[in-house]
Amino acid sequence: MAEVTQREEEILQLIQSGISSPSEVAEKLGISQPGASQALAKLAEKGRVIKRKSGRIVRYQTIDKWTDADQYFLAQAYNSLSQVWAYIMSMGFLKEEEMRKAREAREYLEIILAKKRKNLRK
Repeated sequence: MAEVTQREEEILQLIQSGISSPSEVAEKLGISQPGASQALAKLAEKGRVIKRKSGRIVRYQTIDKWTDADQYFLAQAYNSLSQVWAYIMSMGFLKEEEMRKAREAREYLEIILAKKRKNLRK
């Protein structure tokens, strides 16, 4: 899993304490709301948080607060991505950078699912 910066670790701690929106994170850390949104997006890319959107409201959760429904959704997403991956590989029409990004997306889902399954066994 990708390493997190000290600032990202602070943000993860805030999310675990119940602060879940970019504006709340910005206020607590004394940074701009766009800066908080960008940092949260990076944490999502690293597989450390998940973004939840309800209308215009955006909230983030760490993976340890996910529900069984979330695990099902992730498993479905992984299966769909695996099918897309197989198609992409068979067609060979993506550039090297695009292939790398598709591979990373699949790997992130694998990591997230493995962590969730491990947490459920505890």
